[in-house]
Amino acid sequence: MPPAPFDTLPSELIERILLFCDVYDAANLALTSRTVRRLIYQSEDQYFWRELFLSRPFDDLRKAPPPLTTQKPALQPDWKTGLQRRVSADAVVRNGTTGPRLHRALETLVAAVETALPVSDGPGADESENLKWLDTLLRSATFDEESLPLHEQQLLGRLMSYLALTYESGESRTAETPQLRLTRNEMRRTSRCYVYDLRRYKEDTLWGPFMRGEKGELRANWVHMQHIVNVVAMKLHELPGLALQIYNKPRAGISATQAYSAPFAHERKPHDWAGVAGTWRRFVCFMDYRDLFAFNFSVSGTGPRERTFFDDDYQEAIRPVELHLDVLDPSTSESSTEPSEPPSHAARYPPLFFKGLSRGAHSADAAVEGSVRVLADGSVRWSFVTKYDGLTQWSAEGLQIGNICSAAGVGGIWTGAFHEDADPAGPFWMWKMPSALEPGFNA
Repeated sequence: MPPAPFDTLPSELIERILLFCDVYDAANLALTSRTVRRLIYQSEDQYFWRELFLSRPFDDLRKAPPPLTTQKPALQPDWKTGLQRRVSADAVVRNGTTGPRLHRALETLVAAVETALPVSDGPGADESENLKWLDTLLRSATFDEESLPLHEQQLLGRLMSYLALTYESGESRTAETPQLRLTRNEMRRTSRCYVYDLRRYKEDTLWGPFMRGEKGELRANWVHMQHIVNVVAMKLHELPGLALQIYNKPRAGISATQAYSAPFAHERKPHDWAGVAGTWRRFVCFMDYRDLFAFNFSVSGTGPRERTFFDDDYQEAIRPVELHLDVLDPSTSESSTEPSEPPSHAARYPPLFFKGLSRGAHSADAAVEGSVRVLADGSVRWSFVTKYDGLTQWSAEGLQIGNICSAAGVGGIWTGAFHEDADPAGPFWMWKMPSALEPGFNA
């Protein structure tokens, strides 16, 4: 039987035609043509898949920031697997598919954030196609979070932590994130119940938004982070527009998760890979101690930790704090007391130690000491204490939101430094400032 006319075309022309096809169409055509199958699946290189990947609205994988996990990065991107997984993830999320395919899809969406185009210090465009695709996809998605297994809840919580940054103060929304399909009060009540539950703060989780892996290693608890960001973001949303302008609200949108999107990210010292040094704006939320105690321990009425405790009119307090941080020289930094990462990873992202000053609107200046390090799962942990007159009073444990040096900043939990039974706890969120505020920034 003579070959089909299409198969007689030069391979270069066939490849060019296929690049205009949808991935599914190209795969279906490979089922009917040996020539196409050979070009797509049996080529000695990934030229075709690279060109097909780059013809789609995705960022170039070769420009992705170095991975934060201890896994050794691949010498060459896997264009074929990358494209197939993203196309599949798109279909899974849009169709509301559940089960193993959803888990794989959520992993793929998280990877899209991790491989998003970093912000450069040059004149070129820095908009991330990955993040634009992801934002559009998730705005039209629906998830039944409570029915998901724990590992999928963690992946979804990570994505929702990023999307919660799309709040707009004093402006109407034209597109709601999946979280906001719940009533605002319902979501806020759920997050408050989670964040202000003092049972969550214990030695095993280092009194922060962490959990333990199968081997006992410390990992990020992104469900916890999702609720932290919800509580602080919704409280910020209530502030008058002028107040947020005075305090310099963070850059909104998922693009704030891009690597090196924070102010002065490209002017940091060579060893300051996390962009620690500089001025930070930190917002701290807290319940009145009597309310916190009643919520956690009261047995009158409906009992402790009931959602009804937070009625629609309940208000916690919020305070702005300005941090001025300096990274210590690696040659003089204190040695870490925790196990170090493998040499190849430690060379890229060694533990950082910092000191600085905390200046609150209603409190005396305090000294700050802390560290930044990468956890085994690739999350970036921030840990610091606050000292007044040389006495340690408060501690804070947080996680970087998005990629390193992102404008999204760091969210976490503050509590008493000595972790006594009666210590209060609450959420905070902080981000890098474009410049230091003038003295007397109190509102």
